[in-house]
Order: sequence, then C-alpha cells, then structure tokens
Amino acid sequence: MSSKNDRKSLAATFERHAGEEGKILAQYRVLSEQLGDSPSGFLVNHILTEEEMHHLLLTTVGSWLREHSSADEPAVPAGVNATALLKLTRTLREHEAETIDACRALKAQLPPKEGDLIGTLLDVVTLDSEKHQRLLAAIEKMLAA
Repeated sequence: MSSKNDRKSLAATFERHAGEEGKILAQYRVLSEQLGDSPSGFLVNHILTEEEMHHLLLTTVGSWLREHSSADEPAVPAGVNATALLKLTRTLREHEAETIDACRALKAQLPPKEGDLIGTLLDVVTLDSEKHQRLLAAIEKMLAA
C-alpha cells in the first residue's frame, strides 16, 4: 500500500467502520443504562469504554492516513536516540509481562465464586497487556530499522 489513493481508500474504510462503531456505541449505552451499577452493568461499562476507544482509534487512524498520505515517511523522527528508546521499550514490555504473570497468578487464587467477574476482569487486563506487548514489539522493529 504505497500509493496516495490506496491510503485514502484505507482511510475511508477506517472512517466508515468508525461510523458503524458509533451506532454500536448507542446500543451499548442503552444496555449500560438498563443494567445500572450491577456486576453485569460494571462489565458492560468496561466494554462501553473500550468501544469508545475503538471508535476514537478508528477515527484517528483514518485522519492520520489522510494527513500522512505517503508511506515513504520515516517510522521514527530523525535524531532520536534509538538505543535509549529500544531499552525503554524493552523495559515496558517486561512490565507488561510481569502484569500478565501477576494477573494469571491472581486468577488462579480466586475462589470459584469470584471467577466470573474478577476472573474475567483479570483476563481482560492480561489481554490488554498482551496487546501492549505487540505494539511495543512493533515500535522496537521501527527503532531497530
């Protein structure tokens, strides 16, 4: 995907999906209002927050693709200390790995009664940390290039 038109087309796809997410957000808000402050409502509010973040991500990716219409742009700014930043990203990835291990250990210790709500939340934090590790790994590749 190197041409300006390809990137504009991709931007439009992201923006179209963001519009669809906006409709889904309204449905999550209805569900959230109906469930209130119950345990299930707590989980729906978490989903709602993440859906809002997805909507923002899709919107900003679309805008970013339009503003940066060339794939020839360097992945990192000129003059950055790549070695120091690589060290920092590795430290952050280690932190994410520690978070994953801690969440899994906590989940293993939960009484069965707490498994549905707290266990699910620990799984979500684990997934988020795994996602952060993937993003940091991509940044490390860009810094090492």
